[in-house]
Amino acid sequence: MPHWSGVQRPTDAPRCFHFSFFSLAFFYCMMTRRAIPVVSELPLKETLQRCLSKGSTDAFSSLSPPSSLSLLFTRGVCACLFVAALFYGCFAFLRSFVLVRTFFSLGSLPSGDRVRDQLMIAEKAMPHWAEFVQKCPVLFVILFLVALTRLADGQVVDPVLSRSLYTDDVAVVDLSGTKWESIHPSAPFCPWLVVFYNDGCGHCRAIAPIYRELAAGLDSAPEDDVLRMVTAAAVNCAVQLSTCREKKINYVPKFFLFMPSNCAAGAKGSCDAGKMKEFVIRSSIKALGLFRLEVQGIIKENMHVDGSMMQRCVGMRRSLQAEKRARRGGESSSTDPFVETRQLYATDIAGAFFLTMWNEVSLVGLDSPGPLGAVKCFLRIVEAALPGLGADALLEAVAEIENGTRFSVESWQEAVLAARIPYYGAPNEVQWRTCKGSSPSYRGFPCGMWLLYHSITVNVDAGGDTSPLEAIQEYVRYFFSCEECRQHFLEFNFTRDGDPVLQLWRAHNNVNARLAPVKEGADPLVPKRQFPDAEICGTCRNSLGAFDESEVAVFLRKWYEWDLSAVSTSTDESGNPSYFFRPGRPMPLYKDPKQRHRDGVRYDPVPLHVFLTVFVTVAVLNAGIFRTRRRSVRSLLHQHCRQKI
Repeated sequence: MPHWSGVQRPTDAPRCFHFSFFSLAFFYCMMTRRAIPVVSELPLKETLQRCLSKGSTDAFSSLSPPSSLSLLFTRGVCACLFVAALFYGCFAFLRSFVLVRTFFSLGSLPSGDRVRDQLMIAEKAMPHWAEFVQKCPVLFVILFLVALTRLADGQVVDPVLSRSLYTDDVAVVDLSGTKWESIHPSAPFCPWLVVFYNDGCGHCRAIAPIYRELAAGLDSAPEDDVLRMVTAAAVNCAVQLSTCREKKINYVPKFFLFMPSNCAAGAKGSCDAGKMKEFVIRSSIKALGLFRLEVQGIIKENMHVDGSMMQRCVGMRRSLQAEKRARRGGESSSTDPFVETRQLYATDIAGAFFLTMWNEVSLVGLDSPGPLGAVKCFLRIVEAALPGLGADALLEAVAEIENGTRFSVESWQEAVLAARIPYYGAPNEVQWRTCKGSSPSYRGFPCGMWLLYHSITVNVDAGGDTSPLEAIQEYVRYFFSCEECRQHFLEFNFTRDGDPVLQLWRAHNNVNARLAPVKEGADPLVPKRQFPDAEICGTCRNSLGAFDESEVAVFLRKWYEWDLSAVSTSTDESGNPSYFFRPGRPMPLYKDPKQRHRDGVRYDPVPLHVFLTVFVTVAVLNAGIFRTRRRSVRSLLHQHCRQKI
């Protein structure tokens, strides 16, 4: 038997293994910007304010279990553990190096006393708490995994508050992701009724009060009604593009019922968490009674319901509503009086163009010939009519896709940012002037699109090969996500012979006349009216009060005449320039197109499964190397002991 009294066993292998684990974990945290709350383009003060603000966006924006303080705490834990592991690993590496040098770098095999002396020197160089770390490595590993898992399930975008039509309604849960298991422990076991919508869609705004009524009535449903189990939720596709593309949302509003996949009707026992089954609700929510009946029927046919399950799902919904109520109570609302702007600002036209490229094209994609041809024709019309909006740069991106480059949301949105469209605001916070409503849920994008269309018809060459109204209708056919609005617009019979300016003007006034009596989704302080009124065009009506179309045409051509300089020189109420950036001016915040901190759009460069694959590979290699080396050392020691004997 080998004699070990003079030589300490080589115990540095676990230390180096732990160091490798901590190093890889920290590398993953840093690569995904989850370990330390730093936003490189923003001042530290603003970064901390965002991290500690009420409106943090986690896996589910309005209601996610990890709060901002919790995220900050777990980030701090990660950082502290890394520092500890770094010191510990450095000394472990030093000790390992001394051991390897002692055994393999010297010309002859040293005596046991010399090995012991070298190891004692390395041991004394280590801090006292290193022995505790060595004896309790499992504790450090568990703490680090808890912190890392909490971050991976929590913050996936930078802390900003996502806009929503249902911000002020506690009965509707605002979702900003598809990780149902993250929002509440009971989430995978309960049915979810989710509306996918676009906050710029007029029809989505119109049905919002009906959906609020449905959500508010869930608590008052009879005890034996399966609707009591349902949680009403909403996803804004203008913000959550990846989620809506994953669900193949090609029009809005669209209603889904999500339920656990392994909880069949008639089954005994409780449900198990699993992949959620999806059911599209076909009934119109305007017929609320039929809508409820369809939801009830789907639940009864596909899910086992008992008293404990009912109580569990009701408790989850009330818990989420209470959390949203608490968050909403901490928000402040503006009390400034609203004054409608009757002047046309070119930044609103640019803002509408930016949003339709950023949101609508990204949602639909350019993977098939129809949408690709429609967006190409539309961009050519915009380039000809409204130079300086960046359509030429986007045409280059379209050409690359035509030449075989695969379309992706990330690359397209980078191209939209690189086009330097001179809008006012930020990607998820476009600011409106002419189209500003009395509330963020009014006007905005639909109004801006009308301004864009009118400006195209006024400024494009009417004698061109492509009719501007045909190009606009084809673009609307593929990229206007509001289903009802799209169908109404496609019903217009535009002709090549008529004046496109007057044809679009008549169509717009017809829409205003149809929507004037509608109260749902309409701005109460900006009523629908016939344009232009006497206040801005006194000569546009004759003595009988009817429109004089010849005068109207003159007015419209002057009103919508494109002047790019107005985009880069106009100022807001405070005298500040009303642009996100001027043409030729470096873009603020977006030095790197992939760093989209301001609008909360960010794509993690290292997914969790990649990190785990790398970690397992390195761990196996380390284990093999240390096992081989330990056998070699034992063999040498055994030979040495036998020689002494």
